[in-house]
Amino acid sequence: MTDSITLRPLSFEAVPAVLEVYRQCEDFLALGPVATASAEMVRADMEHAAREGSYYCGIFDAAGNLLGVVDYLPQGFEGRPDQAFLELLMIAAPYRSQGLGAAVVAMVEADIRRNPNVTVILSGVQVNNPGAVRFWQRQGYQVVSEPQVQPDTTIAVRLRKPL
Repeated sequence: MTDSITLRPLSFEAVPAVLEVYRQCEDFLALGPVATASAEMVRADMEHAAREGSYYCGIFDAAGNLLGVVDYLPQGFEGRPDQAFLELLMIAAPYRSQGLGAAVVAMVEADIRRNPNVTVILSGVQVNNPGAVRFWQRQGYQVVSEPQVQPDTTIAVRLRKPL
C-alpha cells in the first residue's frame, strides 16, 4: 500500500470525506478536549492551516481513497526560516499499523528537505498518547521538552529531528 500513496492538498469541498477520517480517529480525538469529530472541527483545522501557511493534505491510495490527513509547515515555524513543523498526522483506523504513517512522514520530510535552509523538523505529541511518542521516536524524532500545557488545554511534549 505504501508504494502507491500520494499527498494532495485538500479544499473545503473535501470536508465530508475528511470528516469520515476524523470519525475513524476518534480514539485519538478522545485524548484531547473534543472527543467527537465534526465538520466544524475539520473546517477549523483547515482554516488554521490556511492562516499558518501550512499544507493540509489528504493521504490517498492509488484508487483515490482518502486514508488519512497530514498538516505540515515546510518552513518558518515560530518565525524561524530554518524550522519546519509537523502539525497533524491522522491515519484512518483500517489503515494503521501497515507502514503508512512512516511512509507519509518520509514523504513530508523529503518535501521539506527540498529547502536547504530548513535544518530541523519539530512536532508535538500529547503525553497521554505514548504510542504516538514511540512512533515519532522510530522515525528519528527526539523528545526535547518537558510536558507543556497547550492552548487547547492538552499537555504535550515537543519533538525534534535535525535534517
